[in-house]
Amino acid sequence: MGEEELKTVCAGLGFVGGQAHVPSFRKAPNSKLLGVIARKGRKSEEFAKKLQEKYGIKIYYDWSEVCKDPEVDAVCVATPTPFHYPMAKEALEAGKHVYLEMPIAANLERAEELGKLAEKQGVVLMPILNFRKCPGYVKAKELYDEGAVGKAIAITFREFIAAKDLAEQWPLTSWAWDKEKSGGYPDFTLSLWSLDMFRWFFNTEIKNMSWAPNYMEIEGVENFKGYQTVGIIRLANSTVGKVMYGSSVVKGQDTSRYEIFGNNGKIIAVQWDPAKWNFVVTLYGEGDEKEEWTIEPKGARVWGHRQLIEHFVQACLGKEKPECDYHDAIEAMKWSLKIVSDPI
Repeated sequence: MGEEELKTVCAGLGFVGGQAHVPSFRKAPNSKLLGVIARKGRKSEEFAKKLQEKYGIKIYYDWSEVCKDPEVDAVCVATPTPFHYPMAKEALEAGKHVYLEMPIAANLERAEELGKLAEKQGVVLMPILNFRKCPGYVKAKELYDEGAVGKAIAITFREFIAAKDLAEQWPLTSWAWDKEKSGGYPDFTLSLWSLDMFRWFFNTEIKNMSWAPNYMEIEGVENFKGYQTVGIIRLANSTVGKVMYGSSVVKGQDTSRYEIFGNNGKIIAVQWDPAKWNFVVTLYGEGDEKEEWTIEPKGARVWGHRQLIEHFVQACLGKEKPECDYHDAIEAMKWSLKIVSDPI
């Protein structure tokens, strides 16, 4: 008798879905990529046919067909946000485990509904909160948990995306700028992973958050508004911080940096370098004193996608307890939605 495996169908074959989710479900231990869903005449069909030819996977054209297929154990939903709720709901009602992109729904009520439905059905609903598995942040957390900077007094986090890149993915006329469909603007969506990461990093909750967003047309970029959104955060463990999300920068200035300031005067910094495709984790001490670690993860492991999918598979098979669930998704959404509901 062969080893137990989870048979999964992936929906959403864009950059992340095609480059991270598909290969991870194909290669993860105890996992079988059973198939993908495609749209006729679209790039997704072209990509799906290549996968079918190379790996013999199924191609589905109807989501209901996926949900009704008794061979399917789980689904990965990495489609645009407006489809998260209806697709996840149908899959959960069919008794499938669901690996669901963030935000898991456009509002808190529907997110809660999905979570309750998963509990009722006795299946795993795991939000894709992959920053928890990102190697750069994992290394920083190890240092913090070892007491490298003592107790955190403050944090800073900034994440800048080149305006031309985000305009290509989410132009102003797309669903991403429709609050009814997406829950908020792109800054709402893209803040979710780091907000969850702070909770995981310090094993605490967010106590309060205030936002000041600014949206503006960017010279040389059509059908788009750049944003610079600044948040002031206080955690329940008394740590305070400033977060900044931007999509107004030129190529070459797109990066992220996370800093933890400790009560022993030392600092942990995690710098992402997209040019070198690596993380540099630095522990700064007195004067020129510092220790540095360069982390160069490969493929889908860069931002933790492969690691979280491996965990999802084991959780669905009952071999591991889920490390994150819909409550975590809701907590991140609750604070990020304040960008939309009550900005300064």
